[in-house]
This record gives sequence, C-alpha cells and structure tokens, in this order.
Amino acid sequence: MEQQQRQRPAAEPAGRPRLTREQWLARRRRKRLRLIRNWVLFLSACGAAVGLMTGLILWVLPRAGALLGGRQEFTAPSYDLSGYVCDPADPYLVLVNNNLPLTETPAPTLATADDATGQQLEQAAAAAYRAMAAAAGEVGIQLHLAEGYQTPEQAQQAFDARKQGYLDSGMSDADADARAASIVPRPGCNESVTGLAASILAEGYDTMDTGFANTDAFRWLSAYAADYGFILRWPEDRQAATGMVFEPWRWRYVGVENARAIASSGLSLEEFLAVSQLG
Repeated sequence: MEQQQRQRPAAEPAGRPRLTREQWLARRRRKRLRLIRNWVLFLSACGAAVGLMTGLILWVLPRAGALLGGRQEFTAPSYDLSGYVCDPADPYLVLVNNNLPLTETPAPTLATADDATGQQLEQAAAAAYRAMAAAAGEVGIQLHLAEGYQTPEQAQQAFDARKQGYLDSGMSDADADARAASIVPRPGCNESVTGLAASILAEGYDTMDTGFANTDAFRWLSAYAADYGFILRWPEDRQAATGMVFEPWRWRYVGVENARAIASSGLSLEEFLAVSQLG
C-alpha cells in the first residue's frame, strides 16, 4: 500500500498554463521592446538635461566672467577742446526726445553698419560704427549692433508693445504710457528714425539690460566711443535731464568733435546743447 502511494505520480502544480514557444518568444520580444523604450526615454531625458545645463552654462559664464573676473579697465583720453565751437545747426546734433518730437519724418541715407546683424545706420554713422567695432575687436571685444535705424512704423510698434506689456500687468493707461515712454520714446519722438541711434551689445552679452554696464565692452565704449563720434545717450546719472531710464546699450552718433566735447563735459546731449546755446 505504501509502495503504491510512493509510485503514484505527483499532481501538476496549480498555476498559469504552460506557454507555447511562440508565446514565450512574443513575451521576450515585448520585454526587449520595453527595455529599449525605457533606455530611449532615459537617454532622451539625459540629453535634454545636458542641453539645458549647457545652455545655462553658456548664458551664465560670460556674465559671471564680466562680473567676477577678467575685468579690463580702459582710460578715456584727454581731449584738447580749445578750438571747439558747438554748432546747433549741425544735423548730427539734432535733438529728439519725448518733449521735442520730430517736425517731419527724416529720410536718412542708410548703410549697413553690422554685416552679422544686418542693422543699418545713417551713412556716416555706419562707417564710424564699423571703424569702432574693428578697433574694439583688436582688444578682444566683439561688438554687435542689436538695433539701428527704425522706420516710423517700427518705432510705433516698439512703443505700443512696451505699453501693452504694462497694461497687461494691470497698470492704468496713463501709468503704462508714462512708464513705457521712459524706456522707449513715444512715436514721433524716437531718434531711431534718424539713423543716428544705435543699440550696441557684445559677444557674450546679448541682452538689453543694465547688466551690460558691467562688461568690458561697455567700459571700452565709455572710454573710446567718442573717438568714433558716439556718446552714451541716456547716462545713469542724467536721467532727470533725459527723461529716460539708464540704458548702457543705447548710443548716439553726433560726430567726433561733438562727441569728444560732450563726453568731456559729463553732460547729457540735452544739457550740453542747452549750455551751448546759453553760451
């Protein structure tokens, strides 16, 4: 009896039915596909993270370098202005601002000032900008003209866009208009349509914000732009006179002798012309 019990075949364990070879191969393929898919997703996520970090590093390094290290100092030359006489009728001294709108639409003769950006300036201003950019390049500073000549329509759009941004943030129409006008001149009051205004940035810092004032490019421009006929249009310490916020990237062509005299005076264009007319 005991021997019969030992010889009785064991019952098959309960569970899933045994897979056929085809089913087993199909399951194996699905596992491989899931594994490949997971690796692809993982590698894609890694690539995106690396791309994000690389972009962040490329954005931060020039600014960190400008703020923390490698700072170059430039000394502005002294000018002999004994023979200088301000000519208020000089077309390069035309004064345009929110209080002095243009009486007619200018029609400047334009030339490309920066081949990389394609921006144009009035012909003499364009030639002067090219010479200035070449000189800056000799000391490792690569200037680029972010904005130059604007049509009246473009100037209108720039102001409207700025004002709309303030309206969208909840400002009243009057407050939005005043705030926008302190950053972008009102239509008819923007000297960009003369072809003499230049928004200048540099390689490694391509954002129009006050951080540009901490760059070697700005320090170089502050020291030598006058030698090429350019002045800082809206200086930080002359905001009461210009009515505009400080924009270290905003420069204006006035001609070499005028620029040297204005730079030496420490005055804004508005103040310099007012003092000259009094004299």
